[in-house]
Amino acid sequence: MKILVFGAGVIGTLYGWAFEGAGHSVSLLVRPGHEDRWTNGINLQILDARGGKEQEVGALYRPHIVTSFAAEDGYDVVIEAVRYSQVEEVLPDLVANLGQAILLLYSNNWQGLDAIGRLLPKGRCVLGLPVAGGAMVNDVLDGALQGRVVLGSSTCGQPTPSDVEAAAAKSLDVVAELFRSAGFEPDIQANMEHAYWVHFASTAVYSAAAAKAGGFPAFAHNNKAIREALAAGREAMEICRARGVDVGKVEEARPFLSSPLVTAPFVRRVLSREVTTRTAQTRPDYAPEFQRIYHDVVETGRQLKVPAPHLDAFSRYVDVVG
Repeated sequence: MKILVFGAGVIGTLYGWAFEGAGHSVSLLVRPGHEDRWTNGINLQILDARGGKEQEVGALYRPHIVTSFAAEDGYDVVIEAVRYSQVEEVLPDLVANLGQAILLLYSNNWQGLDAIGRLLPKGRCVLGLPVAGGAMVNDVLDGALQGRVVLGSSTCGQPTPSDVEAAAAKSLDVVAELFRSAGFEPDIQANMEHAYWVHFASTAVYSAAAAKAGGFPAFAHNNKAIREALAAGREAMEICRARGVDVGKVEEARPFLSSPLVTAPFVRRVLSREVTTRTAQTRPDYAPEFQRIYHDVVETGRQLKVPAPHLDAFSRYVDVVG
């Protein structure tokens, strides 16, 4: 397949490398004037968990870099991999130059999908969330690729005309097969909008708890900090519930739905795994993104009149990060 990755940050680079390694033709889009940082390639140090086996991989990745694209370029799939705070800004130009490509939206979402639906037919769009992450450390991209990827139809299980439903299902199949070809196992969600919201709320909770603990590794090994996060997470799930999410049907919500005393040991085992801590590491300049994610969830809770004292208590730690 001919693939364009729109956004050459950590996520775009990791998945671009994985797809190129599977034999696909991959281009990474960078902003004009930023090509020089790619002249000699980028060193990767990746904990690769595809196929159920974790292995450390070092590689020099020399991607094909482009600074623009147009409909006539003939891409099969365009992957939007920018920060949550950037999606609204880039989406109109991205859609305008999409041509006949399928668009994979591969970022956090809290605002809903209406704006996307106004720009692009649902049959041309697939929704997804990466299960990967990392940061630049001494000029090396140090990160992790987990073996699954979260995907869903743009119809989100809602009543849809049969022709649109069929087109959306076909696009989802194409994107799912792309990931399978690179060794990832698609985790298909019945309602991807709800999966987005639960993941977003979870990210707000875990990043806030990590801010209080002094970093994600310290948080992931601290039982008390994890119990505090789970209590705040239960409130965050109530905010999702107030938005119409059946949280019991979204797997990522389940650790927050039981007593923190019961689930904390299990959550600690998951969070303290190296593949999780490597996925969760971020650059210092990412702090404003996490602050916005946290405050967006808190503000939604206030608007919906959902009490969230545990979640609110993290504010003073979140606001001084960075």
